[in-house]
Amino acid sequence: MLGCINSVYPVFKASITDKDIDSFEHAKQHFSDCYLMTTLETLSHTENGRNVLKEQIEYDDNNPKLINCYLYKENGEKDKYTIPTNAVVSGYEKLYKQQPNEIIRSMDISVAEYEKKYKSKPWICRVTDKFKTYPFENNLPSHFMKIFTGVEPRVIAETDFNLDLEGYKDEVMELFKRMDEEKEHSFVIGTGVKMLDGRTWHVYVIEDVDLNNNTITVKEKRGNNPRTMHIDTALKTFKFIVGYFNSDLAKKESQQ
Repeated sequence: MLGCINSVYPVFKASITDKDIDSFEHAKQHFSDCYLMTTLETLSHTENGRNVLKEQIEYDDNNPKLINCYLYKENGEKDKYTIPTNAVVSGYEKLYKQQPNEIIRSMDISVAEYEKKYKSKPWICRVTDKFKTYPFENNLPSHFMKIFTGVEPRVIAETDFNLDLEGYKDEVMELFKRMDEEKEHSFVIGTGVKMLDGRTWHVYVIEDVDLNNNTITVKEKRGNNPRTMHIDTALKTFKFIVGYFNSDLAKKESQQ
């Protein structure tokens, strides 16, 4: 059972709860969906991010065993994807076995079905699909953030031909200064070909920036282990940064 309804404008009566949203912090990654899992968790760090999560994911009013996920199309309209939690969607058996968090699982399936329909992932992500189990695997954080929130994220060097962020130090430090001052932010940071935690092209949640100690704390989702490092080390390790400040998502909140 799997439903897709085009161009809907739903009334949100059964949004996911704060407890549901808090569960993202502890959920672990089992597929190549670090971009998705880090985005969901980092959105939970701000008030407006949590409002977006509640807007875009809801339990069905008529059947609490169904989860409705909403993703934006290029024209600004939404697609609705209805995913069962008590029955396995054909073709996603491995996902149901390995990902116990039903909300993350439902979003994975929704993104996969969206991709099947629109082929919207950047080409550099699509070329590796034949090596992956599902089409929701391998994506750019900025792409998922845009179709999930409807708001273009702030981006530093995500698709540039750079190895690390050393050449972007001024821009990064300006961003870090605001992150350190405001603390209300939803950003992820990713590696490229440089390896960290035994992986390349991996996305991490930015949990904290502390300019007094010149450190940044990040967390990857396979082990959910925070890592604090000197900012100079981060600039030499990571390739890109993508995300939002709380105020960036205020417009979406005000439209409800």
